[in-house]
Amino acid sequence: MSVSARRYAAPLLLLAGFGIVGACSDRTNPVSSSDPAGRGTPGAAVTIQALQCTANRTALTVACAPVQPAAGGAAGNIIVGNQNVYVKVTTSNVAYNGGTGQFTFDATLQNLIEQPLGTTDGTTLDPNGIRIFFHSGPTVTGGTGVASVLPDGFATFTAAGQPYYQYNQVLATTVVSSAKGWTLIMPPTVTTFSFLLYVSAPVEYPTGYITLDGHLPGYSFGALHPGGAHAMTALVKNNVGVTLAGVVSFGTSNATCATVDGGGTVTGVSFATCTINATSGAYSGSMSFDVGGTVRSWTGAVSTDWNAAGNWLEGLVPTPADSVLIPFPSTRYPVLTSAVSIGGVDVADQATLDVAGFTLTASANVATGATVGSGILASGAGSVQLTGANMLVHGRFPATLVTGSYALDGLYHGIAPEMVQNGKLTAANFLLQIDAQ
Repeated sequence: MSVSARRYAAPLLLLAGFGIVGACSDRTNPVSSSDPAGRGTPGAAVTIQALQCTANRTALTVACAPVQPAAGGAAGNIIVGNQNVYVKVTTSNVAYNGGTGQFTFDATLQNLIEQPLGTTDGTTLDPNGIRIFFHSGPTVTGGTGVASVLPDGFATFTAAGQPYYQYNQVLATTVVSSAKGWTLIMPPTVTTFSFLLYVSAPVEYPTGYITLDGHLPGYSFGALHPGGAHAMTALVKNNVGVTLAGVVSFGTSNATCATVDGGGTVTGVSFATCTINATSGAYSGSMSFDVGGTVRSWTGAVSTDWNAAGNWLEGLVPTPADSVLIPFPSTRYPVLTSAVSIGGVDVADQATLDVAGFTLTASANVATGATVGSGILASGAGSVQLTGANMLVHGRFPATLVTGSYALDGLYHGIAPEMVQNGKLTAANFLLQIDAQ
């Protein structure tokens, strides 16, 4: 199963400062420091610098900054400061009530990573929301007395019974949460104190992902014309968006919709929606493409059967989004073997298109030549239906039903019955001729 297809309830632990602590499958798992740079096995715990908050009760201030790393760490271990890198906490409205002993302030959380926080599917709020919890403290550093937290609740994150404040919002990248009030209790004899915070946040890709053109997995590129090409840029990233080294392989969910080469260049083939997938080890990404219509040319290389792929240039039977060109001369001309819906139809003068006993439904411009014996014919009880809006029509036709809006841009020669039903056929300055059957 690819990473992009998974949905995890596991939290991404961001240290309030803030970086990833771990993508743990169990909130009871302790924080690991085995991979400080975050480049190890997907899903392994990653330790990045925490946020140490200091408060002054008398000055009514709360300031949070990255913890200063101790000297002499293990060789190769890099501790990264993350306030204003992965997340940002901002405090305001600091106050103290000497009567109740309540030290209060408002705090907002801003998401600075690519992934939304607080969701495992990218849009739906996780029941646990985003939780900023106290890893340690509050510890009194000036004056006397004890400081404690009046939290939203207690849970096990890096240890049992840790107090937390919960933000019930999905935070897309750069989005700032609503302000939430925090309350700590302490006597007036406390002058300063400190505490260490982490953030526990569910994310959609806790083990990392691949971006295509800078987008998270599942992005829709939109329309791509058949034959059109788009070169994708693929980057392997860990769960906080740091680019990793890796060789990316590409594949398509439907090669008749679009193909992709080894370098990530997507080429549209025929009308459909398909997904281009990218993988690199356990990492994956995807992007969908809506391949639109094109003009398909008839060759008649194998038979008169409209539905035989070998009769069309590039070996693809036209789809409803395509238009068709029937050229002259040709060894064989098309005959319908079933009802067909198509965009536009262009039958060259002296060429023919036989609808036989079926209905050809066209939603764009329709044109044929004027030479007797050519144009759109019906060797059986077949007919043409015109459904387009503000389109043009001219040429030679069998029985035809107009339910769209068409205007003549040349001679129209039809065989009865010719009907307009909830539509419009405008003759303007051109001859409209209807012959009896």
